[in-house]
Amino acid sequence: MTELFDILIIGGGINGAGIARDASGRNLKVCLVEKNNVGSATSSWSTKLIHGGLRYLENYEFKLVRESLKEREIIKNIAEEIIKPIPFIIPHTPSQRPRWLIQLGLFIYDNIGGKSSLPRSRKINITKEIPNILKSKFQIGFQYYDLQVDDKKLVELNIEDAKKRGAFIIENNQAINISRGDENWSIELDNSLTVKSKILINASGPWINDVLTRVIKQNSKKLIRLVKGSHIITKKFYEGENAFTLQNKDKRIIFVIPFKGNYSLIGTTETEVDSPDNPKIDNDEIDYLLKSVNNYFIKQLTKKDIIDTYSGIRPLIEDYKEASKVTRDYIFDLNLEKESTPLLNIYGGKLTTFRKLSENVLSSISPYLPIKLKGSWTHLKKL
Repeated sequence: MTELFDILIIGGGINGAGIARDASGRNLKVCLVEKNNVGSATSSWSTKLIHGGLRYLENYEFKLVRESLKEREIIKNIAEEIIKPIPFIIPHTPSQRPRWLIQLGLFIYDNIGGKSSLPRSRKINITKEIPNILKSKFQIGFQYYDLQVDDKKLVELNIEDAKKRGAFIIENNQAINISRGDENWSIELDNSLTVKSKILINASGPWINDVLTRVIKQNSKKLIRLVKGSHIITKKFYEGENAFTLQNKDKRIIFVIPFKGNYSLIGTTETEVDSPDNPKIDNDEIDYLLKSVNNYFIKQLTKKDIIDTYSGIRPLIEDYKEASKVTRDYIFDLNLEKESTPLLNIYGGKLTTFRKLSENVLSSISPYLPIKLKGSWTHLKKL
């Protein structure tokens, strides 16, 4: 392949797919390389929610929550075929968080993101409105809305749109050697193909520092923490379409969400791991999720009720806090060792903010692009 690309992206998860779509829609020559199928790793191992991150308010991450809620509304409009608004119930447990604190959090959640088409939060009488689901000690609760999404399809739709706009997508092929020249990057793939690009973007998620040091041969300036989030799937074990946000004694929360009509999706855990490869749920995580659910629901679940599991690895920016308090925000590391060949490494991020992240990537590298960028566009065009 002799064509010189403006941008080459390593990683076909949601961030890489979003960047490819945005950049190709601005008439840039884009190539994306993914070692497996697009959307086959972290981006399809999520809790499958587009949400503002209600619990991030406890960590004072108001900027992230505001951006996430704005993006929630945009994604609801541009990806409506794979989006479903879903009501979440928080059963009130005085031993965890006081009622006033939850109400304050929900008030902020309703308002910090600006105008929303989703219903506002409200207090509910659990005994009257959703009887015979939760144990009798849970009588008062709070309802709010977020969005359920087909996460893998969201990646694929971005990739499809990028292709239509001229992006070149290479799947099941990985970069094995990358060298930095004076005028461009040379990317050697494992099928002996060599691709050249002016700008290199490392969007490889939990593999980011491995790709950076082993393949790009640059030192990492940022540390990440690999945190495994595991889920279990059971047959649906209660009536109705409500999801539940459950508070645990360790101050973490888990979700119980209606899934594909006849099932319940329960997650997620937060277990630190050393490697992003082949994540699997372990017995401690299963016990943790079952214990959390059984503390709330009349129907008691056992391991025999589990029909499937999956786990994903979140690459969190290391800030030496406990895993549940580590930010889900993203940061960029722009390497201008040679200004003619920029390297942008993307650390962190979450499913909900992929589109805004993509816009910010283009803004960060705009001084080094061959064309002057015009205004943003992906918030208006449906996937």
